Amino acid sequence: MDLCTKEDIKDLLLQDYIDACEQKNPGITERTITAVSGEVVDMVALRYPQPWPSIPNLLRYATSVIAAYRIVESITSLVSTEASVGNEWIPLQKQWKHVNELLKDIAKGKVKLPKPDDPEVAGKSAEAVVISKPPLFGDLKL
Repeated sequence: MDLCTKEDIKDLLLQDYIDACEQKNPGITERTITAVSGEVVDMVALRYPQPWPSIPNLLRYATSVIAAYRIVESITSLVSTEASVGNEWIPLQKQWKHVNELLKDIAKGKVKLPKPDDPEVAGKSAEAVVISKPPLFGDLKL
């Protein structure tokens, strides 16, 4: 199951870059999305068994960033260096570093995803869910 789509990648990369990567290596976008999705699922599978009724937005974003980074990295080494003045890949590189740390924290249990089997959360698509106790005095009507 792919955790992101080509459209998610287009939110991070210009279509011209995707086209340039596809010219040099046809099908790289789909293959990279599938590979990264598999890695992310494997990373969180112990804490969050599959299948999920819906893909958590946080995992969709993380997968998109990593896939976009790897797609561009396939045609330029500039994506992996901050030393270049005016390096246009620094924003993507910063996101890549952030989501890699985030995925490590999810795998360690420091950051939690909504549990899809929780009856309060099931069927809802949210990055965070707040579940509180019922009001102490019931429904107050003013």
